[in-house]
Amino acid sequence: MKQKTNMRKAVCVMANQLKKAGYSLSDAFKKSWRRVKLSMTIRAAGTSFENRQERLSFLKQFTPEDLSVTPEREPDNRYDRNAIRIVVHIRSIRRRTVIGYIPKGLARELAKVIDMGIKVKASLMQIIGGYSYKENLGALVNITI
Repeated sequence: MKQKTNMRKAVCVMANQLKKAGYSLSDAFKKSWRRVKLSMTIRAAGTSFENRQERLSFLKQFTPEDLSVTPEREPDNRYDRNAIRIVVHIRSIRRRTVIGYIPKGLARELAKVIDMGIKVKASLMQIIGGYSYKENLGALVNITI
């Protein structure tokens, strides 16, 4: 029962954010329900900053079972007050690292959901890119509410 209530709250919060962004109320609710019922696969933003390319390269050696992902709010981020960083936990060596951020548009909606205390889960699907010396690595992350 509590999970249903949280799901409904998440849908309402996301729909309100989409309405503010210019969607009609019915379209906002439809899109929000789709996002909550289905999982969302996103490409992590900001993977080319700091030393995240080296971190992603290091993570390629681990299997998905060795890694867990946590989306964490970062309200004191000076570029985006809705920022949600993607933190990967490496179980075998008990370390964690930030590999990027949830894209700004989705983060605006999910930040409100996380702030309400509703659990947002994530998993690392794949590290992509890096096929030639000029191409950056990226990460595909699956998000569920």
